[in-house]
Amino acid sequence: MGMTITRRSGGRLWRGGAWRPARAPWLLAGVAGLAAVAGVAHAEEAAEPGGGGGVSSRPIETRLALRVGGASTDTVGRPTICADVRVVSTWSVEACGTGAQLLHNEPGREMSHYRVNWGFLEGAMPRGRGRVRAGAGFAELQVGEDEAGFDFGAPSGKRGSVSGPEASMSAQWVVPVLGDFEMVANATAGAAWFRDADQLVEPQNAVQAFVSFELGIGW
Repeated sequence: MGMTITRRSGGRLWRGGAWRPARAPWLLAGVAGLAAVAGVAHAEEAAEPGGGGGVSSRPIETRLALRVGGASTDTVGRPTICADVRVVSTWSVEACGTGAQLLHNEPGREMSHYRVNWGFLEGAMPRGRGRVRAGAGFAELQVGEDEAGFDFGAPSGKRGSVSGPEASMSAQWVVPVLGDFEMVANATAGAAWFRDADQLVEPQNAVQAFVSFELGIGW
């Protein structure tokens, strides 16, 4: 499925949601790492008493997960970082972003996410377990210089960012690795609505779809 990209300022700012593979060479390394870690986990399961390399019966309750990856909405040349904390049962709170104003001040377009996730489906896989989650919260869209706080109405100040509600769905693959640690692969798709996005210094569409993929470690 193709999507049209409008580039500005030498390709650093763009409209639309198409992935820029050239900006994510780390994604290939992440996929290779995923395969390698899964192989180690499979070998460990086979070494356990009664482990025949089949479906693992070991319960997996991820309390905290840190993941690194990429998102279709980001052009700042920085990876997306996600922190996911389980609150109770299958409910968790999650924050994702490139760390603008905290880790870097790179110009470009990026979206950060702050959501509550509810896991409503989980099942055993040939290796580890799979999960499906629904999420709701808010996102911040940044196309210029970011300022402190969130603008849920019209953008203020330098009109570099605006915030609005979002909804998402995510799928996870969780594989025990060592002790209480597990590998977590996560894919998310969703959309956010920014009522006054057309008032940004670089006008944007009100509805912004996004997809992301991250790989990390859980405990």
